[in-house]
Order: sequence, then structure tokens, then C-alpha cells
Amino acid sequence: MPRITLHPQGRQALGIFLFAVSVLFLSACATRPVATLQEQELSWQTRQHALAQLDNWSFKGRLAVKDKVQDSWSASLRWQQEDDSYDIHLSGAFGQGAARLFGHEGYAVIETSQHAALTATSAELLMQEQLGWSVPVQGFKYWLVGSPEPGMIDRHSIDEFGRLSELEQSGWQMRYRSYTIVNGIELPRKLELENERLRVRLVIDSWQINSGTQE
Repeated sequence: MPRITLHPQGRQALGIFLFAVSVLFLSACATRPVATLQEQELSWQTRQHALAQLDNWSFKGRLAVKDKVQDSWSASLRWQQEDDSYDIHLSGAFGQGAARLFGHEGYAVIETSQHAALTATSAELLMQEQLGWSVPVQGFKYWLVGSPEPGMIDRHSIDEFGRLSELEQSGWQMRYRSYTIVNGIELPRKLELENERLRVRLVIDSWQINSGTQE
């Protein structure tokens, strides 16, 4: 390969050019605004107020569940939430075909391709009996949109935009990996949840709020 030799003046010009580029880069970094803690907290409070108004939403996504003791499964997921009522569809779930879980606080029904409809006072009880694992459905109503469930919070952290980045509550640890804009508000797109037994990964492909949809 031929060797390229720069004339002294060429080396000097190259050095000046590289120095100018580095100065411009550092200037751009220095002038980029950084949110103060007060601004982050204000954004957080504003977001929580907006999220509290969401009472009718749905999404489609993909779910992966790993049991730390036994096995791992995956499924397609559709979740419809209207006030306190939920309607959850799992497709291709854990080799058992389809499953549907619906109800409200104090009443739950599960239907699977292998069993007739069963009822109980809690969704968690039915999930544990029929699927072998469970998540707190009432808590998920809040966590899925990026908000803590009302009550005791063990720990939480927010990013520079006032969005929830980590949350510990009710024995679960959550990490919010990315967000997407839906009807003018940022909602989670990728999140991970973990407790002492389960690891859950969720990718949300599309959100719908009322009549609006954001891919």
C-alpha cells in the first residue's frame, strides 16, 4: 500500500482543522441545556397528573416471562383497561394456546383453550392456578403507563424528562427502557419487571388511548 506523506504545511492545516472540530464539538456539548432537579421534579408532577387522567386505554405487545426456578415462556399480549375493568388476551401462551383474563377488583374470570371459564375473587389466583405464574393486575394498571400504584413506594427514580426510569413497589422492581409518544404523552414502550421469582420483559408495539392510536 503506498505511503502518504504530508507536507509540513499540510500537517499544520490538518492540525488546525481537527482543533476547530473539537472546539465546535465541546461547545455544542457545553451549551446543551441540562434540566435541573427542580425542572425534573416539575416534569414528573406534570406527567403524573396527565397519567392519572388515563382511564381508557389498550395496547398490543409481546411478553416474555422467566421463572427463576423452572422455565421461561413467551406470548403475544393484548390489554384493554377501562376504569377498573381489565380484559387481557394472551396468544400462544406457554404452549397452551390462547388465554383470556378479564374482570375488575374482587372478581376475575379466566378462559383458556383447554378449560372452561373459571372465576375467583382475584386475577392473581386464577393466573397462578391456570398459568403457573401471576402478576398483580391492579398494580399493572398503573405500572404499564409509567406511574406508581397509589400507596407505599419503596424507591423510584426519574430521568431528565421527568419520566419514571426505575420503580420498586409491592415486591417488584421495574426498569423502563424506552418510551413512545401517544396522543401527546410519553408512554412506556419497553420495560422489565422482576420479583423474587419472576422476570418479565414487555415490548409494546402499539398503544391506543380512547380513539387515538400511536405506533
